[in-house]
Order: sequence, then C-alpha cells, then structure tokens
Amino acid sequence: MSTKKITEIIQKLTDHQNITITERGDVAIASALCAVEKGTILIPEEGGWLSYKKLPQKLGLKSQIVKCHLAKLNLEDLKKKSKSASALLYQNPGGYFADQPMKKIYDICKKNNCLVIMDVSGGIGTDLCDGRYADIMVASFRKWKLVDADVGGFISSNIFDLSKIERLKDKTSLTKILKSFHQLQKRIIYLEEVREKVVFDLVEYDVVHPEDLGFVVVVNFYEEEEKKYIIKYCKDNELEYTTCPRYIRLNQDAISIELKRLKAVEKHIKTKSKKK
Repeated sequence: MSTKKITEIIQKLTDHQNITITERGDVAIASALCAVEKGTILIPEEGGWLSYKKLPQKLGLKSQIVKCHLAKLNLEDLKKKSKSASALLYQNPGGYFADQPMKKIYDICKKNNCLVIMDVSGGIGTDLCDGRYADIMVASFRKWKLVDADVGGFISSNIFDLSKIERLKDKTSLTKILKSFHQLQKRIIYLEEVREKVVFDLVEYDVVHPEDLGFVVVVNFYEEEEKKYIIKYCKDNELEYTTCPRYIRLNQDAISIELKRLKAVEKHIKTKSKKK
C-alpha cells in the first residue's frame, strides 16, 4: 500500500507516469544511465552530485564536463557539446542553491537528440521539479535530502519502461519514505524561511544567487577575515557548514551553509502556531 501511495505522490509532483522507487538515489541514477545508448554523458562542472563523475565510467560510458557559472549550466557550452552527446545529467537546483534554466536546457538538448536526466533531490515538491523538461527524473531520499527518509530514491519517466528496475520492497523503509513525503511541504516552507533570514543577516557579504530557490546558502569569501566571520555566524546560530571549493557546491572559495541538514521542522511549525 505504501508503494502505491508514494508512487501517486511522485506522479503528481513530477507529471511522470512511470515511477520506480529504488533502494537509493545512486541506483536511480545508474538505472537512468543504463537507459542511454552507448555514448557520452554530459555532467556539470560544479553543483552536481559525487556519483556523476563515477557512475558513467563504471557503466562503460564516457563523460564530458559542461561549463558552469556559479553552478548554473553554461548554455553556449551545452549547445556545442550536446550535439555529440547521448544524455545530460544535471541537478536542479544546481548544488541545492542555483535555479537552472530547465526549459532552455531541455530545448537545446532536444534539438540535438540528447536525453535529459534531471536530478531533483533538491527540487522535488517545488516548481523546479517539472517533468515537461526532463526525459528522466531521479532523486535520493537519503540523509539531508528534501525527502529526508534516510533511505530510498526514485526514477521516473514518460518515455521509458521502468518496470524491470529493482524496486525497494522493505515495508519499514517505504513507511519512512511515505512519512517524509507527508512532511515535505512543511519542510520546504521551514527551510525557505530560514534561508531568507540567513541571506538577510549576511546581506553585506557575497551571497551566491540570493533570489533563487535553495536549501543551502553559499557565500563567497575573498579574504580570511570574511571567512572567519561567516564561520562564526554559522557557529553562533548552530548552522552546519562546509568549505568550498567542492564539486557538489562551487569550485571556488566559499562557505556553504547547509540548511538542509536542519531537523527542527515540527518544533518550528508548532512554535509558529502558538504565536498565532
């Protein structure tokens, strides 16, 4: 029963009809790549996921980097490279903080017969998860993802039969995923509110894409004092952070404030209700 309910939720969120719930996100990505004919897989220069660099090689596929600017795909570079590629694998939002121009990306790839695989681990439940602009969608539901179930993932499509992909069957895991989906919109609202406050607090610093939808806040620094202040801000506010350069965020000096690691959604919602 949980499988059916989760599938129905994902169908509504992606506008894709063929859904398979997988044991983890990397299984979904590998399954998506297996649907691609032998050829080159395009991956982003930054703002991707760790397995983007590893899985194509494991599956006997070549990969090629598409240039990015602050984790957003460079469309001119994509136009050139998609002409000789089999598929593009990218994340929306890039690095969990950079809205990708998904319609333009899809139109470019379609013109060049290049499949689009969109990773929506950081976009599911938002407008960035739009199945019209992806041939295949994948996501992880593991630790610190939007659907924070600590297990599972999914692959979806309207053009590929996914029925032969190994499905997650463990009932306990499926129950956890379903519960996390029921909390998804509250979690998104909570993280957006926290992001807005952090961006406001750090307005004098170089916040990357402050107007974009995102679930981390990336702040460039140009000298040691700036770095120290941003880190102190994180510690004072009990916010976890990582230091860039880092492929999954930015390939330059920056602090990534990892809002998506926050867990206090229920507490936050209840507190707001009391104030009302």
